[in-house]
Amino acid sequence: MSSSQKRRLSVLVVDDNASMRAALRAIVKSDGHDVVGEAAEGKAALKLIRQLKPDVVLLDMVMPGMDGLAVLAEIRETGVETSVLVVSGTQDQSVIQQAFTLGAMGVVTKPLNPDRILQMFEQIGIVSKPRDGEYPADAAGESSAKRCVIVDSDPGTRGMLKTLLAGEGVEVVAEAGDGMQGLCSIEEHHPDLVFLDIDMPELDGLNVLRCLRAVHPDLRVVMATANAEGAVVKEALSQRVAGYLLKPFDSARVIVAVRKALGKP
Repeated sequence: MSSSQKRRLSVLVVDDNASMRAALRAIVKSDGHDVVGEAAEGKAALKLIRQLKPDVVLLDMVMPGMDGLAVLAEIRETGVETSVLVVSGTQDQSVIQQAFTLGAMGVVTKPLNPDRILQMFEQIGIVSKPRDGEYPADAAGESSAKRCVIVDSDPGTRGMLKTLLAGEGVEVVAEAGDGMQGLCSIEEHHPDLVFLDIDMPELDGLNVLRCLRAVHPDLRVVMATANAEGAVVKEALSQRVAGYLLKPFDSARVIVAVRKALGKP
């Protein structure tokens, strides 16, 4: 997406702390987006979501009365189309995983990292549907949906990849947090594409790839790693991977890798 096509997103800020709302509001406006409303608790937030239909909701997890997970569940139940970014001070992976399961598109941890927030906004601008009167969506339609399995130990990474893949018309049919679970999911779902993390405990991505190549020599696999060591890269490429991405991800590079792997222009 060129800078001239950058989405100007409408944003609802939900946090029970007034100072945090002010900080989020400043970050959002600094990138040219619109803060269309604010709420300090869950029920008020849901009312505004139904009324305003914002492109993005920045949602605190810990609030009095109705917490962030309950708000996410209600959004999912009512089918409101909005992208939710969870803003949380918790490092509890089970809570974060619940948020992704309920439809969150990303997690922003406290203390706030403005660059991280704006990077997520960029990703949402790429994959979300433009409003009437905005620039036209990418016309490269797909004749049939492609299926993907994501194997990565980090739920935040899986959530981000799922968001970007959805924007390319790719259905994520399964997610796995470790290599063995990933192999089982791949055998069960027969995907067109696999996103495979190298750096996983016990059965790492390179060993998963070796197992896959023994029975699925032509399966399209995109590898991901925070390790730029030459020997690791050489081993992955020797197994005929369709793409190789270094973490932290750049959303544009992910999309290029997906299109290349699937033979899209």
